[in-house]
Amino acid sequence: MNKLQIAIVGLVGMVPLSAMCQTHGTPAPRTLQYQPGAGGAFVCADGNNRYTRALYGSHTDWRLETSDRPIFAVVKKGYHRNIRLVAQVDGIDYPLEQVSPCTASYVDGQRTYQLTGWGGVQLTIRVIALPDSEAAIWQFSSPALAGKARIKALVCEIAQPKLSRNGDIGADKPGVLEPKGEVLQTAEVALDGNTAYMLVDVNVMKPLAAADGAKQFAAAQQYYEQLAARIQFTTPDAYINTLGGALVLAADGDWDGQTWLHGCIGWRMPLAGWRAGYLGDVLGWQDRAVSHFDAYAKSQVTHVPATIPHPSQDSTLNMARAEKRWGTQMYSDGYICRNPERNDQMHHYDMNLNYIDELLWHFQYDADTAYMRKMWPVLKSHLAWEKRNYDADGDHLYDAYCCIWASDALYYSGGAVTHSSAYNYRGNKLAARIAEIIGEDAQPYRDEAEAILQAMNQRLWLSKAGVWAEYQDGMGLKRTHDNPAVWSIYTPIDCGACTTEQAYQATNWVTRNIPHIPVEQSGLQTISTSNWMPYSWSINNVAAAEVMHTALAYFEAGRADEGYQLMKANIMDQMYYGQSPANFGQISHYDAARGECYRDFGDCIGISSRTLLQGLFGIIPQALDGKCIIRPGFPAEWDSASVKTPYLSYKYTRKNGKVRVEITQNFRQPLQIIFRQNLSGGQYRDIKGTTAQHQVIEFDLDYQPVKLAKYFNASVSDIFKNQYLSPRPQTTTLQIPVQGIGEWCHPKKTAEINDSVFRTKIVNGVFNMVGIPFSTPQKGENIIYTSLWDNYPDAVTIPLKGKAQKAYLLMAGSTNHMQSRIDNGLVIVTYTDGTTDTLALRNPDNWCPIEQDYYVDGMAFNAPQPRPYRVCFSTGDVSRNLGSIIQLGGEYGREIPGGAGQMLEMQLDQQKRLQSLTIRTLSNDVIIGLMAVTLQP
Repeated sequence: MNKLQIAIVGLVGMVPLSAMCQTHGTPAPRTLQYQPGAGGAFVCADGNNRYTRALYGSHTDWRLETSDRPIFAVVKKGYHRNIRLVAQVDGIDYPLEQVSPCTASYVDGQRTYQLTGWGGVQLTIRVIALPDSEAAIWQFSSPALAGKARIKALVCEIAQPKLSRNGDIGADKPGVLEPKGEVLQTAEVALDGNTAYMLVDVNVMKPLAAADGAKQFAAAQQYYEQLAARIQFTTPDAYINTLGGALVLAADGDWDGQTWLHGCIGWRMPLAGWRAGYLGDVLGWQDRAVSHFDAYAKSQVTHVPATIPHPSQDSTLNMARAEKRWGTQMYSDGYICRNPERNDQMHHYDMNLNYIDELLWHFQYDADTAYMRKMWPVLKSHLAWEKRNYDADGDHLYDAYCCIWASDALYYSGGAVTHSSAYNYRGNKLAARIAEIIGEDAQPYRDEAEAILQAMNQRLWLSKAGVWAEYQDGMGLKRTHDNPAVWSIYTPIDCGACTTEQAYQATNWVTRNIPHIPVEQSGLQTISTSNWMPYSWSINNVAAAEVMHTALAYFEAGRADEGYQLMKANIMDQMYYGQSPANFGQISHYDAARGECYRDFGDCIGISSRTLLQGLFGIIPQALDGKCIIRPGFPAEWDSASVKTPYLSYKYTRKNGKVRVEITQNFRQPLQIIFRQNLSGGQYRDIKGTTAQHQVIEFDLDYQPVKLAKYFNASVSDIFKNQYLSPRPQTTTLQIPVQGIGEWCHPKKTAEINDSVFRTKIVNGVFNMVGIPFSTPQKGENIIYTSLWDNYPDAVTIPLKGKAQKAYLLMAGSTNHMQSRIDNGLVIVTYTDGTTDTLALRNPDNWCPIEQDYYVDGMAFNAPQPRPYRVCFSTGDVSRNLGSIIQLGGEYGREIPGGAGQMLEMQLDQQKRLQSLTIRTLSNDVIIGLMAVTLQP
């Protein structure tokens, strides 16, 4: 046995040679790979993922792949290398990727490893790419090993030099970046002092003198820290706080010095379309935005008139797509080619729509009249090109020709398509506004926008279903396809081609009809793009960018909780459960055909920037109208949050029913700040600010707790202390025990409901639950129980007055498996005109057993998301996932110590005057209880 083998035995655990991989079909279960750490880091302990977090450095195709252990790979065509590190201590070699324990973190473009071995001695390794060259630098530090150790770098070929997709996850086979063959180069540095340095220059390793290494490392570290700091999130959710710097670093990796790319790794090539082009403006890189738009403006065809009439199909491809021939309606003036500064290339996509939408967003961030005049011919030619190609019949509804990410295999045979029509609506509407500003004729564009919207509402909006059709056939029976994919829902919402009511209804259609997939045991669910069959690529996938764009639509529809839940599901799926920390990937682990596939994909980075900054933080510049809307999409439980961007920062706080927002703006032209408060059903109210650089907006939330004291008939803790004796069946049977809990196998089962701690959280008669003030007593009876048992009335009615948009209900009661999937009770609000609104209390949808938490796995045990907020009576904890907060495990016996109440939100008609609220029990066995009611006018 040699020295190296002896060193490994008893010191380290062997690590798999390749990152985890998933076979197609049913996805393998996963555990949490990464956790949020200090300073916004993604952290793992003794992780096994190899070559899955890239450090990009300069804006070329060179990158350094890092792993959860200190083993690396240089990836650049023709220069691929694997790099292993070995510590020589007391003459014995220790392969550092095998030393355990090993804690690895990724933050601000830097990977850090804390290794412990050699009798408890710690070795810290940091690696960072240089921002201005194809190089990376390692820092090794260990005071305890100073003068006792040497670090060697072993450089080899990689296992598969001919990579399919640049060594990306899911596209190239696992193990392609592993070392192969003999060592080509060895570099060595002594740990004579506390710190030593090595550098890889393209693919050549060399030691650095301590002073030179320290200087270069500090400069790179400072550069990336400043770069990452341009976007900062501070929230109550640690999983969100890591994303500001991660987003910026991924975006920087997607920049080639002139334009945004298709992707950082597997699709590293120019592309005019998809959603990467939003990045410049959303992340505050105005110079990059202009560079990108200028480069592709030069790619627009300008001197090729359309002389060949429709149709121009390619007979060599069996008429499936357009003939690539200059002078056709498609390949003629207005068409934007794929590569920057090249207007002589034909491609098989309509990249125009996404590029123009991104350009229009640029003008919403900076309404620079000089740049609008410069780009006006581009916009004008684009709109004419879209009209003659895709609305040739002049009905103001547009065909779609490979114009969105989900374009492969998608075709509409000349039909009237929702998503393309919506893009053209926004294009014409904002073109009209730009024309007004720069002195051009706005009327043709205004007329076209209005006609598109009218046609969409008349022919594509399905009023009974509350959603848009995917498309209407252009031939045959001209039927509408009434089961849309998510792109036919988020696009009209994002383009403003709808009312607030339509946006709210359409997102609700997604909740009800699009397949939802649990993200492990997180309590979150991601979605597929459609429910269409059979499978074809891009038609029914679990695609990260599509999930994020749908989440953005939820935020835009005023459904903050749902938007946040969906957005976080994708974040957890990609960045924390996935193989790559901080990954803005393309395809999810849950995709049936591909599995986890492609990292830091431009399309996902781009739309994620909007979902986070325009959706969650609600920063929506509208510079063309001189204003900026701030419409936060925070979960109800957040009392504070802050965001920092180069153009606008704010700090949000909510306390004692008051909201305070401290705002600083840095737009080139100051904009009027408008704070938009979400109301019920997608409605909102605007609170106007000013154009001042620094300003504070404050307002009251205006909640009205209802006094219930004289209606209370029990203490919440009485529920299982009673004897429920009548009515009972008059035949021999199996039935619920007299204490109101259990069954014939567990006839003596009970649960202790103890709300003593909950009562200590009540201040001046008010318990605040996710910002909602509930009036409830610290002592005495505190609930209205109803039941079909004789112990309590079947129903109780409470008088109300005034008007309200919402009623918030603090409730508690019993239910069981024999009352599942059926309405257990009702909450009925009656108006003075005799009409009513009703909220059904249904197990497990929104009615929970007081004594336990539902086990939900998204499979046999499935329940709608998001779950109701619950409050643990023994701790005062409030959460939608109370089981995780109080650490309940398993499927059975998920008893909540002290029991729990729940909060429900009931939408009301704020145009009508309130008369009463009735609580009614419908199910045998159960107790329905009301602890408090708060109205929101």
